Order: sequence, then structure tokens, then C-alpha cells
Amino acid sequence: MSEMDKATVWAVFQNMRLFCLLEYLRDLDQALVRSRSDEQIRQYLHELLDADPAIVLDYQ
Repeated sequence: MSEMDKATVWAVFQNMRLFCLLEYLRDLDQALVRSRSDEQIRQYLHELLDADPAIVLDYQ
């Protein structure tokens, strides 16, 4: 196996984090019964994913 540079490792890590977040959101969406906190988290995650990236990242 070849050696990877730090940027590649970081990119893979970031993609894995995004993938885990999307899996978690999918599980929340598919849950038949949700607690109040699960529903609130689900709503916030959908808002985050639908938001303008410039607003989320606080670019001016």
C-alpha cells in the first residue's frame, strides 16, 4: 500500500464524518418512533443541510 499525504488523509476523514452524519440523519428520518430530542436534532440537521454555506461558515 502506498503512503498517503496529510491532505489526502484529512479529506478522507472529512468525507467519513459527512458520511456518518448523513447515515445518522437517514436513521432519524426512517425511525418509526422519535423522541422529542431526536425530532429536534432531525429538524436542525435538515436546516443545516438546506442552509446557504456562506451563512453556515459565517463568510462575509
